[in-house]
Amino acid sequence: MTDIDASVLVAWGLSVVLAVAVSGGVLFLLLSSLFEFALDVPNQRSLHTVPVPRTGGWAVIVGAVSALAASPASFAPLVVTAFLLLVVVSALDDIRNLSVCIRLVVHIGVVSLLLAALPRSLSWWWYPLLLVGGVWVINLYNFMDGMDGFAGSMAFFGLTILGLVSAWRGHIELAGICAVLVVCVLVFLRFNWPPARIFLGDVGSTTLGFTVFSVGLFGWQQGAFGVVLPLIIFAPFWSDATATLLRRMLQGKRWWEGHREHWYQRGALRFGVRRTLLSEIIVMTLASTLGLALVAAGLA
Repeated sequence: MTDIDASVLVAWGLSVVLAVAVSGGVLFLLLSSLFEFALDVPNQRSLHTVPVPRTGGWAVIVGAVSALAASPASFAPLVVTAFLLLVVVSALDDIRNLSVCIRLVVHIGVVSLLLAALPRSLSWWWYPLLLVGGVWVINLYNFMDGMDGFAGSMAFFGLTILGLVSAWRGHIELAGICAVLVVCVLVFLRFNWPPARIFLGDVGSTTLGFTVFSVGLFGWQQGAFGVVLPLIIFAPFWSDATATLLRRMLQGKRWWEGHREHWYQRGALRFGVRRTLLSEIIVMTLASTLGLALVAAGLA
């Protein structure tokens, strides 16, 4: 690990503190009676039984944006535009339920902007692969955000490991970004732990998925870690979502519609949310441990 300017570490430390303060303040407002809107009313596909606000993603987003704006980090205009566009469209979807086609077009657009902002060019075949992968990650995070504490826990484990590896290898800016995101997620998890008082909502889940993809992509491009590391760490998410999607497609079902066929959903219905979440956290811990072991061996 290279020597780091102490002032840079102090600046990132203050940014992390700001992230906690802003995220906590926004959550306090969102949970007050003045902000009881955008409620997630239970239906036949839900795992919850009472209406719950789906505005928690705003606490994560506002906290992270405030902290990163005050941090030493810099972001390309295309990256900022991509995130802004995704947040706006996802917020509209939370309020008005936009069509699948509109959301898909926007998702393709924001991933394309992200790929155009990469610091180094790639072989041509990477671009269609990463485009499909980016759109899939945005949507799978939305699909998998259906159980209390689940999406937040996956983000915590994944971003923590990526941040630690980045810091160890001297990529302090990327590590700082991960630290800001992790504390914002932890503040949200405090109120999303079962029984959840607030959900991420589409604006939170899609933006978090896009963030995870962006961190993994830029970290790989900068040499902070290999491309295999994010795949291993986030395997508990993408393996469930991908296997379920393929199974529904092969069965001729309307795979793009909501359902309760994911592994975690079936586990929650059979064993309860808390026990299922605990089992998923154990799997996340194992995946994170495997990832760190590969890093230590120089394989990731």
